[in-house]
Amino acid sequence: MLVDHIKSLFNHPDKLLSTVLGLVAIHSLVMGLTLIAQPGVLMEFAGFSPDCEQFFPAQGGVFHLLMFVVYLMGATHIEKYHYFIVFSIFVKSVATFFLIIYCFVAEFKWIVFLSGIADGVMGLMIFLAFQYYLRSKKRTALGMQNE
Repeated sequence: MLVDHIKSLFNHPDKLLSTVLGLVAIHSLVMGLTLIAQPGVLMEFAGFSPDCEQFFPAQGGVFHLLMFVVYLMGATHIEKYHYFIVFSIFVKSVATFFLIIYCFVAEFKWIVFLSGIADGVMGLMIFLAFQYYLRSKKRTALGMQNE
């Protein structure tokens, strides 16, 4: 059943793009709330001291919540907010480079490194789904059958 649903997404580029953006939005919502709440057990597990400065992680959490809204708007209104989708790809690219560079220049933390990899994968997924969607729109505009 799930496999059939996933296969059907590839026949509907708009639904595929919305699904990818929706999943990225959920990730940002969870990360945003986690960074704001900063539960001690999770912070220690991730390699951060529970008595560290709380303002900057919380600020990062607010940024994640803002991005949650951006991803959700792009997912629900692709045509109207297509520029949010382009912005999302840019944000994920910057996040990837920042996190990876931070790990190797400032301080290596496994959670920061994995976050950089995850942001890169999410950005790539958005980029590929968006390109697939745009190619489909172009083929439709040219009167060609989408395959």
